[in-house]
Amino acid sequence: MSFFLCFRHPVRPRAEWSVTLAEHLDWMRRRHDDGSVVMSGPVRDLSFSIYLIRAESPEAAEVIAAADPFTVSGDCRFELFDWDVHQIMGAGDFEKPLRARVGSRPGEGGEH
Repeated sequence: MSFFLCFRHPVRPRAEWSVTLAEHLDWMRRRHDDGSVVMSGPVRDLSFSIYLIRAESPEAAEVIAAADPFTVSGDCRFELFDWDVHQIMGAGDFEKPLRARVGSRPGEGGEH
C-alpha cells in the first residue's frame, strides 16, 4: 500500500455547487470506513480540502479522488501527490528511507 496526498480545490463559488455537504460527507465516511481515506478535512478558511488516500497504485488513488461527489459534479478539482510517507501516527523511520535515496552529509555516518 502507498499513500497519496489529495488537495481538492473549488472550481466555482460554493453557492453554485450542485452537490450538498451531506452527500460529500456520506461518500467520505464510506471511504474512511473502507480504509481508503486515512484522514480528511478542509483548511480552516475553507479555501481547499486535504485528504490522505491509501491505495495500491497512483491509478487506484486517482479513481478514489475522482469519485468524490464534489469532483464528479464539477464543483471541485483535485491534485494528487504520491507521498513517500516515512512516519505516520508514531510509526516509521524518519531517516532511513530518505538517507537511502538522498545520502547523508559528511560526518553523519552515511555514504558520501
